[in-house]
Amino acid sequence: MKKILFAFAIVLLSVTVQAQTALKVHSSGQLSLQSTTTSNGIQIPSNGVMSIEPNITSAYLVTAQTKAFHLLSKSWVLNMITSDPSLAPSGLLFYVNGNGNTYASNYYVFNSGGNGSGGLGGGDTKNQSPIVEATELTLGMKGYYWDSDEFGEITPEELENSEEIVPEALDGILKDLRRSKTIGLDAEVLEEVLPEAVRHTAEGNVGVNYNAVVTVLVEAFKEQQAKIEQMEAVLRENGLLR
Repeated sequence: MKKILFAFAIVLLSVTVQAQTALKVHSSGQLSLQSTTTSNGIQIPSNGVMSIEPNITSAYLVTAQTKAFHLLSKSWVLNMITSDPSLAPSGLLFYVNGNGNTYASNYYVFNSGGNGSGGLGGGDTKNQSPIVEATELTLGMKGYYWDSDEFGEITPEELENSEEIVPEALDGILKDLRRSKTIGLDAEVLEEVLPEAVRHTAEGNVGVNYNAVVTVLVEAFKEQQAKIEQMEAVLRENGLLR
């Protein structure tokens, strides 16, 4: 890990020198790029937890903070705090792990209201239409198990010795490390069935919006429940159901 951090610092240093950007190594061992102080620019302390300073505050009181935990989780963390609930809920933490996984905590999607107010994940309710034949859409989806390599070459010893893991979380993370499978939908098949739940990246990858899939599953369940109730009514009329 130290070799990786050193190589990363060398790359940043070379880019910095080419761009004639400020650089300073502090007495604590912390490296500052694009700044000579620890309160601005890219900061790399001796523990390897890189951050971009300062926090950025917009007119809507949104505070964003990014950190890369190279020692273990190798992730970028975005912390958003705002007084405007249509922009983001207070205390949103969004993580992008080094293995490509993303997740958020304390996250809610604010749909647009009838008054036209905007929000995260919002749509215009004036143009909304119901989801029909959700059962058929669900039957067209295909789920699979895949071999998983989320942790790469991280060993149990690295996890046990990491300062980034609180003791009460260690047991669960070690369990995750032993899991060799992951599960998900085939994105290419899903695109044929529900293209609204699929997006493409500039690198040629296909992503799945599982929130959209869950919405279809809810409607499919309601369709199935309506059919069950209809069959129960027929059986009851014919004295075949108590």
